[in-house]
Amino acid sequence: MVTAIAGRQVRTTVRRKELEALRHLVRSATTGRCATVELIGDPGSGKTALLTELASEARREGVAVLRGLCAEPTQERAPFWPFVEALGGLETPGVFGRGGPTGPLPVAASLLRSLTQPPQDPDALAPAGHGLTRRCQYFAEIRRMLANCAAAAPRGLLLVLDDFHWADSCSVRLLETLTRRPVGGLAVVVAHRPRQAPPGLRVVLQHGVELGTVDEVSLAPLTLAQCADLLRTPPDAAGLRQLYERSGGNALYLTVLAAAGGPSDDPTHVGVRRGFENRLLAECALLNADVLIAAHAAAVLGETFDVDSVAAVAQLSQDETCRALGILRSRDLVRAVPGTGALAFRHALLRDFLYAEADSCWRAAAHRRALSHLSELGAPPMDRAPHAVLSGALASPMDEAVLTAAVKEALPVGRTALAAQWTMYALRLHRVGRLRGLAPDSAQPGCELWLPVVRALAAKGDVTRLRALVREVLAVLADQPDAVRVSAVASLARVQAALGLPEEAHALITSTLSALRGGGESEAVLHVQSQLVWVLAGQLPPRADVEVLARHTVRATPVTAAGALVLRGLSAVFAGDLCAAETALDEGAQVLDGLEPEGPDGDALTGYLLVLACAESAMGWYGPAQAHVERALAEARLRGDLPLLPALLNVLAYVDYQAGQMSEALEAAQEARAAALSAGRDHLVALADAVTAAAWAWLGDKAPAGARGAIPEVATGDVPRASVIALLHAEAALAAGDGATALALLLPGREARRVPEPPSILAVPGVRTAGRRISGHRQQRAGVGGPCGVRRRHAQRGGAARPRPARPRACAARPLAPGGGDALL
Repeated sequence: MVTAIAGRQVRTTVRRKELEALRHLVRSATTGRCATVELIGDPGSGKTALLTELASEARREGVAVLRGLCAEPTQERAPFWPFVEALGGLETPGVFGRGGPTGPLPVAASLLRSLTQPPQDPDALAPAGHGLTRRCQYFAEIRRMLANCAAAAPRGLLLVLDDFHWADSCSVRLLETLTRRPVGGLAVVVAHRPRQAPPGLRVVLQHGVELGTVDEVSLAPLTLAQCADLLRTPPDAAGLRQLYERSGGNALYLTVLAAAGGPSDDPTHVGVRRGFENRLLAECALLNADVLIAAHAAAVLGETFDVDSVAAVAQLSQDETCRALGILRSRDLVRAVPGTGALAFRHALLRDFLYAEADSCWRAAAHRRALSHLSELGAPPMDRAPHAVLSGALASPMDEAVLTAAVKEALPVGRTALAAQWTMYALRLHRVGRLRGLAPDSAQPGCELWLPVVRALAAKGDVTRLRALVREVLAVLADQPDAVRVSAVASLARVQAALGLPEEAHALITSTLSALRGGGESEAVLHVQSQLVWVLAGQLPPRADVEVLARHTVRATPVTAAGALVLRGLSAVFAGDLCAAETALDEGAQVLDGLEPEGPDGDALTGYLLVLACAESAMGWYGPAQAHVERALAEARLRGDLPLLPALLNVLAYVDYQAGQMSEALEAAQEARAAALSAGRDHLVALADAVTAAAWAWLGDKAPAGARGAIPEVATGDVPRASVIALLHAEAALAAGDGATALALLLPGREARRVPEPPSILAVPGVRTAGRRISGHRQQRAGVGGPCGVRRRHAQRGGAARPRPARPRACAARPLAPGGGDALL
């Protein structure tokens, strides 16, 4: 991601439009004309880089370039310092290039003496008009000397004055003279930060703009394309947009974030930004103690803050806080947030720097004061939760309520990472409280706190945070009763399996089974769940293990017993034992159809309905499969069981496709694809693409290319390995008239690279019909009842799962040999 960008070499400047405007200024100077440009931009916007590029180009064209840099004001600041520094370059041999003077100009020495040793302070107020006259004569003489220097430059003279917002008053008065009476052949560029420029400088430059002697070039935030150009990376590079948004288009912050490997959630993580730190240290070096403590307090408060909050956290009076914030605003470290009355730092990285610079012990106490202050104001839990977490050792078990409320606010607005952090901290606080005797057993945080967060993390494919949260949940559940622990473990295992982590789910179930203090229903639940996780992970459970479930569910609850039945039915379907499959599925469906989703078994019910729908679709019972998967989908959405959505939507899309409802199949497949992409489930993305490809093919393939899945190229080996995916792509190829591809996908021994032969249950009647049609080269669509000639059953949509549509009998069919693949979805 971002680390790939971090190692790239950045450009000097990417502001081509602004550079061209400055080039025009230089060209004017080479023809003897005069020009002055005001270059304005925020800190880090790229003013210095732009001036460096301009100076390099000017020197290559033979223009004499002089640069002066203003420094942070101090009490012993010399007058005319930026001009003195710049004009000192006139004493350098060859500064004018070839064809110009090769040695120091005599006028340069006189000019520097006039600037460094003025007869009197030219800006001092005189008691009579005589002093004013002498001051005017002094500036007129300085202007004349500059004109002589410009005249000595064959290709013109470029004077660059950087950071002029820190210029002394004498330098501002001299600039005023040059803007009122420009010097021919002299081009002047004055770069400054507009928010830090003194009023006198702003008045001088504005007056020059009105007179037409000063042009303005403003540096706006970089565009996304310019950011990519600056970092020498493609515009669509992973992580670039995140860098762009976090940097706000600021060139300096962009390069700092890229060098650091991207934005960090830890505001103290600034160790890799040493050059940036030094720059900010220079900006904060002259702050007095009260101003610095106010800045640290503001950094503790977060993105925005106000006077009262800063005063409470910094422990300063109202007047002291107002003065401190006024100084921070005058130095453009802090800015007003338009329309809110609040304040914010110039940039988030500046806030991170000041936060990291504060003493860690002071920070913890400051966060505690911030939490207390915000609680008194009735601030939302999401505003208070960060301070509870960052209080460190000063945190209290009573903060658990704040964190719990914050989690409930964060999830609906998509702040999943924050919700996970707060949930883990709430669970830790609960454990600490119990150890200290401050949290009673009745206050045990239930699954209503952590389960929605676990599901949200799984839906986003955030495996790292999910594993960390699961560890915290298990630590809290360690001394809980078996029923509570088993219910939680079953929920966690289902989420892990749906995220594609069946091994972790099985390890969790196995360790819990070994720690059970008694058998009964708890043991039965875990045994059935151990086989359910294979299906949720997209795999077929071993039939031998599924058959053993009958022994473990003798005295199980109806939902657990029904789950074992539908798992046995699914296993029998793919083993080709259709009679056993029909019997088990009928019995399991009767129980599941009579159950209500309320109660502790509701989550498991959704998973068992998914198993039932998969088995029914494999049997060709599309009406019942459609009803069951729609019921499961409704329950998953209602309960927020987001990890199950990709699999459920894919099953619904497949059933709709087989039922001839192509528009519904396409809609479900596209939603399934989006959910699977978010969760990082590649095989479910491939299944959604296969349904999409097959559906568009049988619609005549009239959709735009970007809206349909592509038929894989057999010769390149880009063939999906799951059998149902191969079948769907074969049907799409057959519908498009490509019998060779369909043959290679379905029949073994015809191509060097092919997928495994589909499970034999899928050959009733689809694959067998397709094989006969391919072998006979009959690929016309006319007269075909549906994909691969499958006869449509129960195509009606909607309705409850009770009563179930009549199913064709399967027991009359000869049992088929097991298939060659074990991939279910």
